[in-house]
Amino acid sequence: ALPEPLAFRHFVAHALRGLATSEHRAFFEAMLGDVNEPTLPYGLRNVQGTGSDVRECHRSLPSTLSRRIREGARREGVSAASLFHLVWAQVLAKLSGREDVVFGTLLLGRMQVGDGSAHALGMYMNTLPLRVRLDGQTVREALHKTHQGLAELLRHEQASLALAQRCSGVQAPTPLFRALLNFRHTPLPTQAAAEDEVPEPLRGMRFAGGHERSNYPVSLNVDDHGVHDGADAGFSLNPQVSGPFDPD
Repeated sequence: ALPEPLAFRHFVAHALRGLATSEHRAFFEAMLGDVNEPTLPYGLRNVQGTGSDVRECHRSLPSTLSRRIREGARREGVSAASLFHLVWAQVLAKLSGREDVVFGTLLLGRMQVGDGSAHALGMYMNTLPLRVRLDGQTVREALHKTHQGLAELLRHEQASLALAQRCSGVQAPTPLFRALLNFRHTPLPTQAAAEDEVPEPLRGMRFAGGHERSNYPVSLNVDDHGVHDGADAGFSLNPQVSGPFDPD
């Protein structure tokens, strides 16, 4: 009863027919052209590591704070994702001693590729830079500019990261940014099925564990667990930091 699968080659063709390279270049030059040094949280420079020295923790936000985040975002006409991007920019500003920060944000990659993309297998995701300036503006102004920046970035979600980095004033091979934010929608796990409800080939299997890493030395995963049965399931945070620094 599964629908007909959408071939990944259709996505490739759609991406090739998308915005011209010149449009991507103009957008990123306007955003990054006068950035001549990277944002270095904790002074960490290396993005060639394996992630083997990364430390992490997991924290769920209190339900009252989660509700305030959603209410505040709704009141300002922005997404909760935009609010978290601004907060992450403030964190990086403190860790790097800068009021003008650049970090990578993960994009789903399926927003501009037509119908059926939600059911297609393939590597759609992309990482692109976002610049957030904190000085000289109110919180509300910074929030709306961050929201606008993310909306504009979505039009370029299939742009080349290498092209975006070349549009800045940071000279290669120095990377433009060294921190990531991954805001994602993650439903809470459902209650485990009873043994007799599990298909025969899967009985006796169990989840052993796992972890995810990137070569960036500082990153934050934000999981939006959504609203279920009228109750706000809230948000959880998973910071990952390289070296001796405490993610807590």
